[in-house]
Amino acid sequence: MDLPDVIAFYLDDALSIIREKGYKADRIIVTRPLKATEPLGEARVVRLSLTGEAQLEVVVAYQDYGKGGVQ
Repeated sequence: MDLPDVIAFYLDDALSIIREKGYKADRIIVTRPLKATEPLGEARVVRLSLTGEAQLEVVVAYQDYGKGGVQ
């Protein structure tokens, strides 16, 4: 079974496709810049990893973040 090709898809759309292909997203990890504060925009898939039989780890990044540090 090939991994679903959902890189750069919005998270909700990607999860629907993942389920349709017979996989389960057992873990969703959000990656962000070190000084980011709040996520802005929608999450997009940046990486998929097979963690078990038909189980995936989905790494997402938001399109933008509030800027951290001194304002």
